[in-house]
Amino acid sequence: MKKTFLAIFLLSSISMFSQNDKVRQSFQRDYPNARDAQWSQTNNQWHSTYKNDQNRNVNAYYDQDGNRVDTHISLDRKDVPRNVDNRANSKYHANGNYQVQRIERPSNPPLFQIRIQTGTKDRTVYMDEQGRERRYNDHH
Repeated sequence: MKKTFLAIFLLSSISMFSQNDKVRQSFQRDYPNARDAQWSQTNNQWHSTYKNDQNRNVNAYYDQDGNRVDTHISLDRKDVPRNVDNRANSKYHANGNYQVQRIERPSNPPLFQIRIQTGTKDRTVYMDEQGRERRYNDHH
């Protein structure tokens, strides 16, 4: 019984490491200048966190076959497209009090994830570069 368990454990470990190699190769191809990336795996996705050359937090997500799912890049307000900033402030009365991440997805236009805190409530909305609200899974 112990031998069977050990064999299963070793095979699953080898499988996990080979998947990790695919992911790491894709990551290095996608982000050749990334340094000191931290990795974790959750729900069959690999997640990398690192700081880019502008000292921004970047989170890159890959499936177990090494395909990039999306990348989230933290932005300063000055780097947010004017249409997105105007919409967040006018519709949600954010007064610039929000956090934003640019989400880059293969074969899809970028989205901006806006997190607005109003009173005791947090709200998350997604917008395209023109400030139009989108659902995360929209493919326009």
